[in-house]
Amino acid sequence: MLLHLDGSNQIGASRDRVYALLTDPGFIAKTLPDAEDIRVLDGSTLEAKVKLRVSVVSSTVRMKMTIGKSEPTTKATLTAEGSGSGSALKIASVFELSGDAPTTMSWSADADITGVMAGLGSTLLKGFATKKVAEIFAGITKAVESAA
Repeated sequence: MLLHLDGSNQIGASRDRVYALLTDPGFIAKTLPDAEDIRVLDGSTLEAKVKLRVSVVSSTVRMKMTIGKSEPTTKATLTAEGSGSGSALKIASVFELSGDAPTTMSWSADADITGVMAGLGSTLLKGFATKKVAEIFAGITKAVESAA
């Protein structure tokens, strides 16, 4: 099952600071909701065990996230792959930054979900994903503004 999400939000910090934090796996590790056993592997990669609960289905997924191609202070990609409890996820996302203090972060993500989670249906998964992404970006925004 394929899902596409996109959106934008304002972050009360300079674009340089926002970019530096969003491309730091150590910082990203601190902002992941429902994650445990987080390990930063190198300057662009981290692993985490993430608990997912969608409706009546609960799963723990081991995710590997990599910060990829970037254009300093304006754009970067983040890919995530993981599996667990009969499901697999592949997510390709990109964020773009504009403005400066506040910085506008525009983002999009494409997810490919297979297995048990995919069996829940697109409407249910899209609702869950939208809520989860909102939590993630609220956490990132708060953490960036606190660190700035």
